[in-house]
Amino acid sequence: MPFNLDKFVASPSVEELDSLKKSEIVKVAKHYGIEFQPLMRKDEIKRYVLEYLVDESVLPSTVLETAITVPTDNTFELKRLEIEMNKEIRLKEMEREREKEEREMQREKEEREMQREKEEREMQREKEEREMQREKEEREERERREEKARERT
Repeated sequence: MPFNLDKFVASPSVEELDSLKKSEIVKVAKHYGIEFQPLMRKDEIKRYVLEYLVDESVLPSTVLETAITVPTDNTFELKRLEIEMNKEIRLKEMEREREKEEREMQREKEEREMQREKEEREMQREKEEREMQREKEEREERERREEKARERT
């Protein structure tokens, strides 16, 4: 049976309030102008509605003593879930940090490899230049000896 706000306002009861969904309790709270945070739990908003109805003498004050309060096991469960979520968030942050460090280490390794290859190419070029210089000097020396040999003959 769908919730009827007008029917509830005409004859409010703790029993009916207990049977309402959060969205329906929110409608009741808004109807009475009760301020609450949308992220509040259903039982917290319901408690505000009950306190308002008692303050306005719509319901007897005894309902507050017998009203269902937020069960402590839910509180502990919510806290446990919050701790687990925070743990997961920290683990994911640590994983992202580890991956970032791995990428940085890989980048540095690649840079070192590129530098090593560059140095090897430079050393090879210098070696080739020395070899060319040595060959040139040998050729010039051979040409001088041949020239001297021709001059003697």
